[in-house]
Amino acid sequence: MDQFFGRAYVFIPCYLDGRALKAVETEQGSYVSEMADRFSEEVSNRSWNQFERGTLGRFSFNFYGESEKDTNCEQLPGDVYFTLNQRTQLCILTIVFGVNGEPITQLLDRVSREGIEIANGDERNASFYEYLKANHGLQVSGKARVCLSTGQKLSDILKPSVFANEMFESDVMESAGLLPTFGQGCWQENIAVYNSSEIYASKTTVLRYDSNLDNGDPELSGMSVNAIRRDLMLTFIIELLMFREASIKRANLRVTHSIQTDEKLELDDINDLMGDFKAAILFWDLDIFLYPSAQQLADSLFEKFDIDRSLETYRKNQSFLEQRVNLSNAAQAEKETRTINYIAIIVFFFEAVPLLFVLAESLIQKKPLNMLAIYSGIAAISVSFVLFVAILGIVRMRRLTKKAVRS
Repeated sequence: MDQFFGRAYVFIPCYLDGRALKAVETEQGSYVSEMADRFSEEVSNRSWNQFERGTLGRFSFNFYGESEKDTNCEQLPGDVYFTLNQRTQLCILTIVFGVNGEPITQLLDRVSREGIEIANGDERNASFYEYLKANHGLQVSGKARVCLSTGQKLSDILKPSVFANEMFESDVMESAGLLPTFGQGCWQENIAVYNSSEIYASKTTVLRYDSNLDNGDPELSGMSVNAIRRDLMLTFIIELLMFREASIKRANLRVTHSIQTDEKLELDDINDLMGDFKAAILFWDLDIFLYPSAQQLADSLFEKFDIDRSLETYRKNQSFLEQRVNLSNAAQAEKETRTINYIAIIVFFFEAVPLLFVLAESLIQKKPLNMLAIYSGIAAISVSFVLFVAILGIVRMRRLTKKAVRS
């Protein structure tokens, strides 16, 4: 029932931990060069030249079995490509499958539960995410998304499972089927901007239907260059949006970690935590797409992917962190003021005692006042007072500077 003919693209957001990402040699005309050409034609040149592209190779992926928990699955080869932003070290991996009638929803289910598995040496069911971390220094930093492209219509009963990224007639759900009202049915809206295809999207899945594809013509079926080239009208936009969301998720992970660990933070720490987001501002360039048609499709997908919610979460966490720093600074300022007052009292005591002693001695013994001692005492007290005011002024100036930088 969930057989599929076409191509499946799995987009995985990652962060490179500082290692050099080694690519396998690629031929001209491959997905790598086609994607680079699309970027150069459709994306502002102040942005596209900051990306490095390559392939990690071909892997055998667990694709489908008797159930979603089956460990003896049929496997399907998938080509793994990467696009690395050199400035931010954010990386989007794209797994490309050519699907020829295999059930598709188990793959979607594996993507949802972050259970993508590969054959790695003698291990048949190795975690792909763990492999990426151990062998390439790539840390997955967000939820993956899937784009399906086909020339054959999907049955209406299958579509809710596809757009929910769930297995159709899952044993876990007692073979219960999702209702068409899933997600308020927002995935039923065709958001395509050209008449060559229909495009439908949910938060996790994009479906592209192109009647010219996968209908017997080998030049426009499977993993043919022409089929992939037609898909690139959509997939290059998805890749950029994945970078946009990954920049937020990466920054938000660091902010959330600081909140949970209850670290003592200063203003400089806040600026450092914001560094990832500042460095990734190019992904939020309103003019990053050269053509309004690409921008319109990107805006529609941005809304479907609900990326604004991630941005709002980041802003709330950032605001909470700044409030915590403000409270910490206020407590520190009060402590500093108290300390300065204590020091001033002690200094005043030691400077004033000799003067008071001279005055008392003169009154008791009825001797003339030692004016030199009095002048010396007054001068010492005056100097102490000036130093106290100067120190207090420096402390207040530092607080005002911090507030100005924060604002």
